[in-house]
Amino acid sequence: MNAVLTGVHHLKLWVSDLQRSRAWYERVLGLEHHISFQDDDGVIRGVSLLVPGAGFQIALRENPALAAALRDADPFALQVTRDGLDAWVARLDELGVPHGPLIRASAGHALGFTDPDGVQIRLYAPDEEVHAAQVDAEGVYRSGPSDPPGPSDPPPAPDHRA
Repeated sequence: MNAVLTGVHHLKLWVSDLQRSRAWYERVLGLEHHISFQDDDGVIRGVSLLVPGAGFQIALRENPALAAALRDADPFALQVTRDGLDAWVARLDELGVPHGPLIRASAGHALGFTDPDGVQIRLYAPDEEVHAAQVDAEGVYRSGPSDPPGPSDPPPAPDHRA
């Protein structure tokens, strides 16, 4: 028997308002409700949302204190195609969701925006040519001026919450 990882089951995010965040993730990202989680007191404080076509779920768990700790975090990136990034820009604009510009990233192109609690969401389109131009033979990334902001960089000027 081999001890191997076979994929991603779910990502969990803590949110300050479950209903608001669930509605936002369904509306903006097109996620689909899978299951709700009821606490011992009978109150639903968690949901699991399917990411259509991706084979994993994003779970939201209501916990305002932990949600505050995630503010401005960049916990994951969702993979799309390069053409898909252009479609996402149009979709976010149509929904009135503020977002950053399309950027050249370490191994492709990326687009960033934030959820209602200020968690940064990245849509990432891998590109082997970009990767080859920015990562050396030892796998060390050489940063450039168009890289996504890091934790020590100043926050983006606009408020990206929708």
